Amino acid sequence: MIFENVKNLIIDVMGIPEDEILLKSHLYDELDADSLDISQIIIALENKFKINIENEEVAEFKTVEDIVRNIESKLNL
Repeated sequence: MIFENVKNLIIDVMGIPEDEILLKSHLYDELDADSLDISQIIIALENKFKINIENEEVAEFKTVEDIVRNIESKLNL
């Protein structure tokens, strides 16, 4: 469920086709995200899940799975 939400936000922010976004997709190398894309995704995630994601955590995000795991840990899933 978290993955689907993250994937949909990436689609909304970056306009990437759904079939190109996998858990193992690398944000920068495969999805061509830049710092603005990541910032917009993080803000949308914080609003959606009512969580706070620190800059230090964002710096560790390399793949879509990194984001999903971070959110799951904050929601105790």
